[in-house]
Amino acid sequence: MNEIDVKLTVELAHQCVKCSACRSVCPTYSVVKEERSSPRGRLSLAEAVVDGIMPLTEDIVAQWNQCAMCRRCEWICPNEVEYKEIMFRARHMGNKELSKKDLVKTAVFSGLAMMGNVITKTAMKFAPSLMDAYGKLFKKEVPEYNAVFLDTGIPKYTKLMPKPTAKPFGLRGKVVKPKKEKKGKLLFFTGCMIDAFYGKTGESVLKLMETAGYEVVVPENIRCCGAPHLYAGNVEAFEKLMKHNKEEIDKYDFDEIVVACPTCGGALEEEYKYKVKSFAQILEEQGYLTFKGEGEKVTFHFPCHSYTAMSTDPNVYRNVLKSVADASYVEGEKAMMCCGFAGYFSVANYEVAVELQKDKVKDLEKTQAEYVLSDCPGCVFNIADGMYKHGEDYKKVKVQHLADYLAERLVENPEEAEKLKENKKEEEVQEQGVSSVY
Repeated sequence: MNEIDVKLTVELAHQCVKCSACRSVCPTYSVVKEERSSPRGRLSLAEAVVDGIMPLTEDIVAQWNQCAMCRRCEWICPNEVEYKEIMFRARHMGNKELSKKDLVKTAVFSGLAMMGNVITKTAMKFAPSLMDAYGKLFKKEVPEYNAVFLDTGIPKYTKLMPKPTAKPFGLRGKVVKPKKEKKGKLLFFTGCMIDAFYGKTGESVLKLMETAGYEVVVPENIRCCGAPHLYAGNVEAFEKLMKHNKEEIDKYDFDEIVVACPTCGGALEEEYKYKVKSFAQILEEQGYLTFKGEGEKVTFHFPCHSYTAMSTDPNVYRNVLKSVADASYVEGEKAMMCCGFAGYFSVANYEVAVELQKDKVKDLEKTQAEYVLSDCPGCVFNIADGMYKHGEDYKKVKVQHLADYLAERLVENPEEAEKLKENKKEEEVQEQGVSSVY
């Protein structure tokens, strides 16, 4: 950590008034119940190390690395302490001066950094057939989730893995034209998980945006947004990825960037300094499209970075889901609590992560919803894994990205759409009348 970073870390940490509001929303503290595992505790450790009061030790680095970087503490902090800025600098210091090499972590982050280059594109071509072969040979296929249960014998590496998309990186370079009067030009930053596993979700975003009246382009040579590297304190890797991506993105003409992953969106907005929106926010601003359900009950998991890193109003998602005709929306008590994924956190801190995952599954099941939706591929992956491992009956619940759910229920016939909108307005008027009586 250079002298500027040390000074900034101390200045930012000193803004904390030790009120403990952050402990009430911190996912890791809710499990561990120790002060040093709370945001306030981690900041105090950073202050003490930088001020020379305490030596930097492996135990302190472990406490910093136990943070999920959900940033819910920033969301609730009355003094607007920039926790992320402190924590990635603290982790950077730990990485440079003390932290032991984690070979699995190194492999994961190196792989992410290479996403989209010739090597990963070639390797991913074989991934779908290899995953299919494994699933059939060992009878580990889970068709309900289009996944394979990867049983390694080691709990933290045993996951319900979504099958790789049939055409990895298949959206790269794609341009779609609006189906009606053009409202603007968007650049779709797909992100690693959509490129590798959830290609259908990317197609759904394009379908929704073109129907809403947007021209959309997908950059050809983007890499990982770098957020995982930055949050882990690997500043050099992040800056290299950001430089590459900015050079690629700036080749295109667009009004704003659209995302279906709030972690990517947060990095693009806060660090890259682009104007970024979730596809759901664009739908809400444009007065929605028309969607028709089949009488199902749906619930939603709010990705932490949607309302922390991207500052998207949670009501955006509520309003979009409530606009779906013939479907009912019910919200869990802990709908805004972290699901426990947080990228590599769920491997490095398996015991804590699995408790958060179990708690999330329990809360979702209480809603009795048939569909569990979210606006984050990572959350979708982790919740599906949790439902399969810890749920009462995973076959009764479909875990899906919000974009896929909406695209499947999109009504494109103008007459039918108009009729459904009128019916929806009548229902809202009736509901308001009933609520006014009470």
